[in-house]
Amino acid sequence: MNVNFILLMISAIIFFGFLSEFISKKTKIPNILALILLGFFIGPYGLKYINLESISPFVPLFTTFTLIFILFDGAFSLDIKSMIKELPYSLLVTIVNFFVSSLIIAVILLFFGFSISISIMTGFMLGGISSSFVIPLLKGFDIKKNSYSLLTLESALTDILCIVFTIAMIEFIKLQSFNISNIVIRIISLFGMAGFVGISGGIIWIVLVSNFFKEHKTYMDTIAFLILIYVVTEYLHGNGALAALFFGIMLKNSKLITSFIKNEDIHFGVSVTKPSEKVFFDQITFFIKTFFFVYIGALFDISNIQALVIGTIISVSLMIVRNVSSSILINLKEQEKSLLNSVFGRGIAAAVLAQIAIEMNVPYALLIEKVVYVVIVETIVLSSIRVFITRKMEQRKEEKTFKLAEVKKNYNSSKDKSKDKSVLIDKKVKTKHRKIKNKSNK
Repeated sequence: MNVNFILLMISAIIFFGFLSEFISKKTKIPNILALILLGFFIGPYGLKYINLESISPFVPLFTTFTLIFILFDGAFSLDIKSMIKELPYSLLVTIVNFFVSSLIIAVILLFFGFSISISIMTGFMLGGISSSFVIPLLKGFDIKKNSYSLLTLESALTDILCIVFTIAMIEFIKLQSFNISNIVIRIISLFGMAGFVGISGGIIWIVLVSNFFKEHKTYMDTIAFLILIYVVTEYLHGNGALAALFFGIMLKNSKLITSFIKNEDIHFGVSVTKPSEKVFFDQITFFIKTFFFVYIGALFDISNIQALVIGTIISVSLMIVRNVSSSILINLKEQEKSLLNSVFGRGIAAAVLAQIAIEMNVPYALLIEKVVYVVIVETIVLSSIRVFITRKMEQRKEEKTFKLAEVKKNYNSSKDKSKDKSVLIDKKVKTKHRKIKNKSNK
């Protein structure tokens, strides 16, 4: 492919991403929908400007960096207090939604004639929501901290469950052996190592920046250290993406942490990230998010009718069963529950696991991969639409409440005015009566 043509495509996609984000801010319609639509039109099942085979060598690097950086940048909207507060609820929602979703998917695949093991494997593969979708979507809306924390943590935690249980099922299919204790140990290892490396790395980076090279640090230094944390965590058999989330939370709360280390008031704490650095990170997130969702759109395969039908049924079913969250979180307001139920898009983890199944020569893996891509695209589209509708309904309720408050205020104001007027008339009458009485007395 011609280099100039590739550069022209990159330029056009960036401009389109900027335009779609501008329109999204005005209309509140998630720009993710426009990016996926663009990807489909220029992809192999549209105008064929994108050849998936030619870019496949770069996809693992790009998707990995997308995942770790989106989680890292998303952590800057979290604080330690809200994270600790929402962690128990996030764990509960994660576990229930993951297993309910996995069960529904497995039942659907069994209905279409797949074996029990393949059905369960695919259920685990698509059981969790995607942080690569959830965080960019939520950052486009003004939502409460506890809802953001809950959904961000759920999306990060379900990646671990998807990875561990899917790989366990692949091993069972290949070796016909299944060990529950190994699964539990693997989950604890992934989560524990990610937390240890992410938090330790955050403390080390905060100490280095605040004491040694605060004035000489560049924005790229932080990104280099972030990548190092991911690599170290993966080398120690932890989850590198989750470590990136913990690292971001530490930097976000660096002022609180440095004040705690120095045993001083929080006002004397040192923040290791400047507002301009956060703007820089947001720009990188915009860049990788734009290309990621265009790539997701290009994956949407309409040529395989079987995969399309199965994927559509699974996507609609996942949208319906997502409402299970409402019955779990009784402490949330109705608006927060509606938002929680609206977010169910799948993403990177499922696509990567589908590739692993192909590499391991799992039966029907090629068909499963096509089903997975259909589910990823359709759940993202359906979730985006549902979030938009939810936000519109909330906006109408707020406008209605505001109008009622205005009417009540005007009514009370007019009532007060009429009362004042009647008092004034009464005073005038009394004054006139007094004058007449005085005059008659004279």
